[in-house]
Amino acid sequence: MKTAALDSFTRKTASQVIYQIFPERFAIGGGLSSVAKLADPAYDLPGAAKREWDDSPLQQPWGQQFYGGDLDGIAERLAYLAELGVTGVYLTPIFQAPSNHKYDATDFLRIDPMFGGEAALQRLIAALHARGMNLTLDAVLNHVSDQHPWFLAAQAGDPDKRDWFSFRPDGSYLCWQDYGLMPELNLDNPAVRDALYAQPNSLVQHWLAQGVDNWRFDVAQDVGIAVAREMAGIVAERFPQAGLLGELNGFCGSWLTEREQVGGGFHGMMNYWYRTATQAWLAGEIDATQMNAALRDARQAYGLPGLLCSWNMLSSHDTPRLITTLGSAEKARLAMLMQLTMPGVPLIYYGEEIGMEGSADPDCRHTMRWDESQWNQTQRAWLKMLIAIRQANPALQYGEVTVLGDRLAGNALVFLRHTDQPGEAALVVVNLADEPLRTRLLLPYSHWYDGVPLRDALGISPETRMQAGSLQLDIAPGSAAIYQAYEPYANYTFFKPRNCA
Repeated sequence: MKTAALDSFTRKTASQVIYQIFPERFAIGGGLSSVAKLADPAYDLPGAAKREWDDSPLQQPWGQQFYGGDLDGIAERLAYLAELGVTGVYLTPIFQAPSNHKYDATDFLRIDPMFGGEAALQRLIAALHARGMNLTLDAVLNHVSDQHPWFLAAQAGDPDKRDWFSFRPDGSYLCWQDYGLMPELNLDNPAVRDALYAQPNSLVQHWLAQGVDNWRFDVAQDVGIAVAREMAGIVAERFPQAGLLGELNGFCGSWLTEREQVGGGFHGMMNYWYRTATQAWLAGEIDATQMNAALRDARQAYGLPGLLCSWNMLSSHDTPRLITTLGSAEKARLAMLMQLTMPGVPLIYYGEEIGMEGSADPDCRHTMRWDESQWNQTQRAWLKMLIAIRQANPALQYGEVTVLGDRLAGNALVFLRHTDQPGEAALVVVNLADEPLRTRLLLPYSHWYDGVPLRDALGISPETRMQAGSLQLDIAPGSAAIYQAYEPYANYTFFKPRNCA
């Protein structure tokens, strides 16, 4: 597919860099300490464990450990995100719920008072939009808390709510992965779908009308393709620029749709496929043959728009952190380079930019470290540089991808990103071998002409030059390059507009 066929929605979406925040653990607004914030009556819940900001989240009462992070705290830190190069924020659920994670909502139309209520959300939206940044909220369409009024009414025998859930004759009910605290909604019931997304006052439409830009949908496999497809059609009529992204921990080809075509319903997915392949390759569990094939398989199955609109994620609130998983900051930097150059939207989990570590939940949900003496400044500078390189080259934002690494001996990931503008391209090479990658690469790309000089944007690998459709690579072991062309002459240009396809 030629990138000229991409619509403005896809290009705009693909050009984002998204920062994921677990609101309870990022920052407290107004200069308050955890002690002062947790004195708020909103935290007077049965079993709530109130913690100091620097306390460990280990040995927690599941979902009941609170530190006091809120939406005003996020709004006050937007300058930090903008300086890093972030263009959008994704928040895990913020609707009223008894837990710290809020995936067990009791009211979809109320922002939890712990986070500051709707007034704080409006302040955050205004602050984001003033900086040209966007907001993605997290919606759980599959289940609610067992304390949700809908479920309490259903348990009490309310005929209007009984079939909003799936009860068995013995009184048991379907619930998410057998967690009785999270009863599953009956999405086959049109009244449920009306409340979630189909009507103007529904969860999805209400908050879009309040200024939210996009949605991420939890456990997409439980929501289902048919529901996602119906929702996409309804939402597009009123909010054509709203992005709808699904969570699926695996290969996502069947779940995506090109705009104006029937498909899986979601514009993009959380691309765990990339995460699995990247971490397996860097850990030595697979070789470059599978790594290169994984990139090609995603391009073929997701389609270019679907792949470009999916989130390239390496860690999240549900996974161990990157350095912990890979075992070294050096390998984490290679993973970040892949994340920022492969097709898709980079999703940065809060704290990864400063080298925070942590194993599985709850260890991956430590509070953000705001003491700069605790930062890994090398990681932060590296990520900031990668974001700047990406944002300066349209090919790295929404370009097509041509996979080349499995044509070479050794253990390297090699791919070209390119648009239809002559010369607008980037050649990415990651050499995971124990020896230098010194070889001639045949490059099937028509607009890097003979004699075009190529410079590594990272400033690591030596400059090279195109020679009749090929170039000489010299990449050190465990290193990488992002080659981009430049114009060396004062009175001559290689890349003439009349060569546009």
